[in-house]
Amino acid sequence: MIGRILRLVFDSVAGQVIVLLVLSIAAMHGVLTAYFFLSNPSTMFAATPGETAGEIGAAAHMLAAASPDERPRLLELLKGSLPSFAACSAPVPEAADKVRFGPLAARLGDAATARKVFDGRPGPGDEFVGPLFLMLKDGTCYRLELPEGEAPHFFGPGTTMLGFLLITTVVLVSWAMVVIIGPLRRFEAAVERLRDMRSEVSVPEIGPRELRSAISAFNRMRARIGKLMAEKTAMLAAVSHDLRTPITRLRLRAEFIDDETIREPMLADLDHMAALAQVALVHLSGTDSPEPFDQTDLPSLLQTIADQFADLGHAVSYEGPSRLAARVRHRDILRAVSNLVENAVRYGDKVVVSLNKLPGRRLAISVADNGPGIPAAEREHLLEPFVRGDSARGSLPNSGFGLGLTIARDVAEAHGGSIVLADNPLHGLLATLEIEG
Repeated sequence: MIGRILRLVFDSVAGQVIVLLVLSIAAMHGVLTAYFFLSNPSTMFAATPGETAGEIGAAAHMLAAASPDERPRLLELLKGSLPSFAACSAPVPEAADKVRFGPLAARLGDAATARKVFDGRPGPGDEFVGPLFLMLKDGTCYRLELPEGEAPHFFGPGTTMLGFLLITTVVLVSWAMVVIIGPLRRFEAAVERLRDMRSEVSVPEIGPRELRSAISAFNRMRARIGKLMAEKTAMLAAVSHDLRTPITRLRLRAEFIDDETIREPMLADLDHMAALAQVALVHLSGTDSPEPFDQTDLPSLLQTIADQFADLGHAVSYEGPSRLAARVRHRDILRAVSNLVENAVRYGDKVVVSLNKLPGRRLAISVADNGPGIPAAEREHLLEPFVRGDSARGSLPNSGFGLGLTIARDVAEAHGGSIVLADNPLHGLLATLEIEG
C-alpha cells in the first residue's frame, strides 16, 4: 500500500516538486531548530504551564499534609525543582488577588489558595511570572517567584517554528503549482489537442527556461506538421475539385447505355463518387455542413455495400438482422463501411460484414477479413490521417492514401461512438464501428 502511494506521488512532476519542497523546508527548519536549542539549552527543557502548575500544586498538597515541624525539611527538598520556594518573610501585599482560574487554581484545589499582584487585567500565564503567594488553610504563607522571562509560554519556540514551517510549505507549494506545474499542464493539454491540426494549439512560452525550450520546440514541430497537413489537404481538395468534371462526363456517357442492368449500377456508382468528391471538397475547404440524421434501415444499407463489392468479384457477405432501423447519417455510414470493406478486400479474399445490437441504444457494425491482420502496437497509429498499413499488412500496389480508417473513425465519433481494431477470432482483422443508434 505504501509502495503504491509512493509510486503515485513520484510518478508526476507535481508530486516530485511538492516532496522536494517539503523535504527541503523541513531539513532547513530542522537544522535551525537544532541550532536554536543547542545554543539556548534552557529553552529545550522549558516547562509548560500545566507542568509548572502541577509542580506547585504537588508542593502545596505535601506542605498542607505535613506537620509544622516537618515543613522546613520538606521545603529544602522542594527547592530541587522550585528553587525560589520559601516561607513568607513579609505579609502578603493587600493588592494581591486570588488566582481563581487556570491550571494553577485547578491543581491547588482545597490545599491552598494562590494570590498574585497583577499589573492590569490578568491574562493567560500571568500567574507564572513574578512573585506568587500560597496560603495554606492554617494561614501559613509561602512565596514562590519565577524570574521575568523564564515563565512558560503557550506558544514556545517549537510551536512557532512548526507554524512557520507549515505556512512556508503551503506558500511555496502553491507557488510551485502555479509557476511550474501550471505551464506543464497547459503543455500537456496542447499535446493532447495536437491531433486536430485545424485548432489553434500553440502554447505560451512561459515557465522555467527548460520548459520554455520544450514548448518552443513543440510549437515549431506543430507548425511544421500543420504546414505538411495543409499541403496535403490542398492537394486532396484540388483532386476532389478536378474529379467532378470527368465524373459528370462519365455520367452523361452512361446515360446512353441501353442495357439497364449495366447502366443503373454504373450511374449509382458515379452518383456516389460525385457525392464523395463534393463532401470531401466541402470538408477540406472548412465549410463543412454535416448531413442530418435520418431513420435508416442499416441491414439494407450493409447488404447493398456487400452486393456492390460482390459484383466486382470479391467474396463479401452480410450477416445480421434483416431489419433494424436507426437514426444515422446515411451517406457517412455508407462511406465509412465502404472504406472498411475496401481495406478488407485489399488484404483478404473473404470478408464478412455484420450488424449487432449492444446494450442500450448502441450498435456494432463489424467488418472481418482473413488477411494478415495488424499488430496491436500499430492499430492506434493507423487511425491517424495519411498513415498506411503497408508495413503491417504487406505492401500492395493498390494501397490507398491512408485515409480510410481515419474517415471511419471520424464517422464513428460523429455518431457518439468509436472504432475498434481487433484480431479476427479466425484469422485476420476485425474492424468494428460502435455507434449510437
